[in-house]
Amino acid sequence: MFQTKKNNKLMNTFLTYLFIVFGLSSIYSQDTPSLSYIKYLEYVTDNHPLLTQAYNRAQFGQANQQMARGAFDPKLTFENQQKKYNDQLYYNQSGGSISIPTWFGLSLKGDYSVNDGVFLNPEDKLPTDGLYSAGISLDASEGLWINKRMATLKKAAIIINQTQAERDLLINELVTEASLAYFNWLLAYDNYQVNVQFRNNAAKRYEGVRQRALSGDIAMIDTVESFTNVQQRILSLSESEVNLVKARLEASNYLWGEDNIPLEISENSIPISVSDLEIDAFLGIENGGLDNFYLATHPKLNILEAKVGTLKIDRSLKRASLFPDVTANFNVLQSNLDQITPINTEQYKAGVKVQLPLFLRKERGDLKITALKLSDAQLDFNFESVRIQNKVSQSVQAQRALVEQLDLSTGLVTNYSKLLIGEQQKFNAGESSLFVVISREQKLIESKIKLNTTFNKYLTNKAVLFNAMGLVIPSLEP
Repeated sequence: MFQTKKNNKLMNTFLTYLFIVFGLSSIYSQDTPSLSYIKYLEYVTDNHPLLTQAYNRAQFGQANQQMARGAFDPKLTFENQQKKYNDQLYYNQSGGSISIPTWFGLSLKGDYSVNDGVFLNPEDKLPTDGLYSAGISLDASEGLWINKRMATLKKAAIIINQTQAERDLLINELVTEASLAYFNWLLAYDNYQVNVQFRNNAAKRYEGVRQRALSGDIAMIDTVESFTNVQQRILSLSESEVNLVKARLEASNYLWGEDNIPLEISENSIPISVSDLEIDAFLGIENGGLDNFYLATHPKLNILEAKVGTLKIDRSLKRASLFPDVTANFNVLQSNLDQITPINTEQYKAGVKVQLPLFLRKERGDLKITALKLSDAQLDFNFESVRIQNKVSQSVQAQRALVEQLDLSTGLVTNYSKLLIGEQQKFNAGESSLFVVISREQKLIESKIKLNTTFNKYLTNKAVLFNAMGLVIPSLEP
């Protein structure tokens, strides 16, 4: 009698547990919306703030080049100075000019000046109709073949490639991280489904064991062991429920709506298992990805290559600073535009200035520092090239190994399922114990969890390969 009451108490407690857990998991037992991997990434790449930042990086390079080209823009100048005191005009000096910068420090310049007044400096006295001049000037402060203006424009062209590579790298990392988040959500859901299945199995087995114990077919102590197993399955299911919620929220971190409004995957949404062919085509890693892998186009290497290129320009500029600074100009003067031709080179204004520091310690120090930075950048480029090649090769080899592991894990699940079915039949015939049945079932659960984990590694490695190759999915290519 005591044992029967005890058994009824266990049954009531068991039903309470089931009510709680079934309530927790009911959102996944109804008709639930699904979210595929590709659809998920389409949502990610629609409005994610990082994607906007990535495209801003490319526009930054274009704006920087536009700014560098501004150094070659023609410049129009007008200036007027006058002084009047005690109703007497001391001087009134006016002049306008246009200057057109060109390469190699050369500038074309034309101006017109008119001066008037009682106390003009003798050298400022001009013809009554003013004075026209046109000429050329040379500023070789950093050298004849390169100067800051040229160097800035050359570096701007390199920076465009750099910012485009930075954009591609940001997009690649966003797609990779979002893919990993989705795959972890899929793993959590698959493990949750395993725990739901075996929680239900444990509940059915407990009811069968209880009926057999009440009929005297087996010992009543078996009901305690069966109920303990139910409690273990409920606990595992609860833990998997927590992991699933956590994984779903982590996957939601990459979903954004318009106006930078964060979105969240609904509680009753479920992920859909993605085939390897589908993911390979979407990420562009068909045939292991090697067909589409070109080391020279990797965005990480393009960024480092741009750094090397800009440092080479800096080195050329520093080398030019070791030569004398030379500034020279020559302007033809003419008082009447009607007589501009033939040009009278006997009327001119010219000048030249040469400057050279004696020890050049500052210049030689700058050149050495730039050379060391360039050496470091070249070493970084070489190291990164090898690292990328090895990472891609590692991912390709890991992919082959994971395919074999998937086959082995699938075989284990099949065999453990057969062993459990056989053991359950023996237990029903009274030839086995409940302990052995539960042990067989535990091995099957572990093998299914292992299969899910291996499949997750298989999908994760595809994302790692995509990241290692520095690819951008076709829909996001400029």
